[in-house]
Amino acid sequence: MTGHGSRSPTPDSSEPEGGLRPVAGHGDAALRRVAVVADSAAALPTSWLTDYTTAGGFALVDMPVLIGGQLHTEDESDTLSSLVVALAEGKPVTTSRPAPGQLRAAYRRFEAEGFDAVVSVHLSGELSGTVGATRIARQEIGIPVRIVDTQSAGLGQGLAVRAALQAAASGAGIDDVAQAAREAAQRAQVLIQVRSLETLRRGGRINPTTARVGSVLQIKPLLSLAEGKIVTVERPVSLAKARARFMTLVGEALAHAEPERPVLCVHHVADANGAREIGEVLRDRYRPEAELVISDLPPVLSAHVGLGTKAAVVEGPTSVPVWRGERPAQPAP
Repeated sequence: MTGHGSRSPTPDSSEPEGGLRPVAGHGDAALRRVAVVADSAAALPTSWLTDYTTAGGFALVDMPVLIGGQLHTEDESDTLSSLVVALAEGKPVTTSRPAPGQLRAAYRRFEAEGFDAVVSVHLSGELSGTVGATRIARQEIGIPVRIVDTQSAGLGQGLAVRAALQAAASGAGIDDVAQAAREAAQRAQVLIQVRSLETLRRGGRINPTTARVGSVLQIKPLLSLAEGKIVTVERPVSLAKARARFMTLVGEALAHAEPERPVLCVHHVADANGAREIGEVLRDRYRPEAELVISDLPPVLSAHVGLGTKAAVVEGPTSVPVWRGERPAQPAP
């Protein structure tokens, strides 16, 4: 477990802002008594992460990835490159929740530092056992630990982390900090374009029959998250059609996003240039004032979606329901 540094962010991340911004009505940052813990699936951009760890009261717990039988953590410099090679070669890749001991160490640190409480903000419990690990970890802690299942992933979760930290920096109590995280996660919209369903099938995230049918029909689905589960939004039958619809749907969401300067994040798996092109086109076409973030999808997520994947996160809410999933993507039992 580390409280600083960068795993999921990479040098290609591009983000001019994202720092701690006070929440009106909660006083001065010096009054902060609630710490925030998150896992590295939140994909926090480098400048955000640096800002948060410098300010204090924040810890990030790494998510382990098992590549070809060898354990990697996201703070290792070669984890992403090793993952990309393994995915390209079809080698087995699995992921795991953080050990409860890692989380417990973070909670105990903040207890020792005199914080009154901790809000722990995590990857969807439908996709990972991390939330379960937090429940185990908090049992031996002498201060309250409030767990927030964001029901999201990537920067959809990261925006919840940012909101929690902003509320904490303004002196908010545990209830308000947790609520700020929940509301930010609910407002963030996540759309995923995968090149193939095979990696999702190998990771147990979709039913094998669904993957086989998709392969035969050359379906390149657009996916999202609803109530923490992977859902299908549309089923284009070629990569060209999938990309066109991806651009349209993300653009519509961005155009209707209510923040004055909404965050648009484009995640990618080993294709920074392609992601940047998508992000710049969308921003220029729909919301030139948007804050654009280009970032690797964290290894713990990349392992399940595969090479060629793009994911967009738009900070909402939006005034129209743009990305409603038609049905669950049938997780394996």
